[in-house]
Amino acid sequence: MRVELSEDYSHSIPMDVIDRSTTLEASADAIWAAVKTPAAFQKVTRGLITFPILRGRESAWNEGETVVGWVFLFGFLPFSRHHLHITEIDDAARLLRSEEKGGIVRGWNHQIFVTPIDQFRCTYRDRIEISAGIVTPLIGLYARWFYRMRQRRWRSYAKEMNP
Repeated sequence: MRVELSEDYSHSIPMDVIDRSTTLEASADAIWAAVKTPAAFQKVTRGLITFPILRGRESAWNEGETVVGWVFLFGFLPFSRHHLHITEIDDAARLLRSEEKGGIVRGWNHQIFVTPIDQFRCTYRDRIEISAGIVTPLIGLYARWFYRMRQRRWRSYAKEMNP
């Protein structure tokens, strides 16, 4: 169902959009295979956030699945009971999309794109839309730092894949 609004209400819902890309020294296929696993998520976020419910999980993400559990900033500071819903895994486009929320964060919609550059390199891109009410700018600041660090770790991880 589509709802048409007669007025522009976008000013009443603060949102921040972060769009970061980096080049990884590994094939798009290798990176895409890793993106689809909670193990890679844990590897590139270790020390930045901890999502204990994923510890020891070896199976890949599944489209339509929802994972709910506590998130700890820096591995020890309880932040929120986080809801992570995998809305799309498109192997042909190498796109993973999630809708997330928890605590003061009303929406954290994340898209990951993996695009081949050549046989040995690819572009990895995170696009995140954040809605956290009045604290959106603060959460956005953290997210910019978080994804800069996370992409740095993806670069290291990619090098490990191609020794």
